Amino acid sequence: MVSLYASRPIRQAGAEHVGHLLALSLMKHIVIGVDGSPASQQAVQLGLSLAASLGAGVAFVHFSRLAEGVYREDPDDGPSQQRIEEADPVLREAAEAARAHGVPARLILQESDMIAPELAGVAEGLDADLLVVGNRGRSEIADVVLGSVSHELLRMSTVPVVVVKAGAAKS
Repeated sequence: MVSLYASRPIRQAGAEHVGHLLALSLMKHIVIGVDGSPASQQAVQLGLSLAASLGAGVAFVHFSRLAEGVYREDPDDGPSQQRIEEADPVLREAAEAARAHGVPARLILQESDMIAPELAGVAEGLDADLLVVGNRGRSEIADVVLGSVSHELLRMSTVPVVVVKAGAAKS
């Protein structure tokens, strides 16, 4: 199941959604949050399919403890895209998928325990047109108890969010 959220969920394309569909056609920058989970891998595939069809570029964002060591090596300028890809297997896999789709990609590796606000901030800072993330598909009760990055993003992001639920059918 894939849901697009703007000011409200879009479930079907009718005359009242023409503005949303037009906005989709103008998208040039898509941010995709990645963590290596199956839902994240599905989000990568959906985000890349959208980007390829729209002629958009993507930025993959991964929050990992690897960031500290990678940035320590080059504290002034930060690591190169090649260095990030070498250091982070999750971002490497996403970059390989982007190359396979012919989509230009930027890799962003950060460390934070506040993933939703940081990811929303990255999307805003990059002037993204869309933010794509996966959802592991836990129950709503588990999400309330354990927290859900995707649910938190839906509440706080000023950028439209696409949530790809774990096990969503591939198109």
